[in-house]
Amino acid sequence: MNIQLDGEQWQAGSTATLGDVLVDLSERAHARSRIVTTVVLDSHRITDRDIEPQLLQQTSSNYRQLVATSATQEEILESAHSAIERYRSLVVAEGTSLANQFRMGVQDLSSFDAWLGKVADAVEIIENQQKRIGTQSQENAIAGWIEELLTARHIHDTVRMADLLEYEILPRIAA
Repeated sequence: MNIQLDGEQWQAGSTATLGDVLVDLSERAHARSRIVTTVVLDSHRITDRDIEPQLLQQTSSNYRQLVATSATQEEILESAHSAIERYRSLVVAEGTSLANQFRMGVQDLSSFDAWLGKVADAVEIIENQQKRIGTQSQENAIAGWIEELLTARHIHDTVRMADLLEYEILPRIAA
C-alpha cells in the first residue's frame, strides 16, 4: 500500500495491518508537531467512528493507497475561529436566558445542569486560545466563579446564581 502524508510518501509492508499503518502515520505527524486531520483509504474517507478493531486488523495489502493530511494545533484553531466565536455566543446567550429565568423564580435546574457541560467546553476553548496567543489564562478566575455558582445551586439560591452568571461568568466567557 502506498501511504501519503502531506506530500511525503512511503510504502507499507505487505504484512502490516491498518492499525500499524495508522500508528506510523500518527507518529510521523507527531514528529513534525502536527495532528492528522483527514484520512482517505482507497477513496473512502475514514473518520474516528470508522476505526474499529475489525478495520485495524486488516492487512495493508488489501488496499491500494492511504492519503492523509495534517495540521498544527494553531492551524486547526485558526480555521475553527468563527465556529469557536459562534459557540461562545451560544453559551453566553443560553446563560443569559438562564439568568433571566432564575430572576423570575424558576427553580427547575435541569437545563442549567446541561448548560454547565457547554461552559466546561467553552472554558477549555478559551484556555487553548489564550495559550496560543500567549496571554494569561482566565481559567482559574472562571473556575472560582463557577465554584461559587455551584454552591449557590446547591442551596437553590437562584438570585445569586443569576448574579454570578450575569456579572462574573458570562462576561468572561464572552470576552
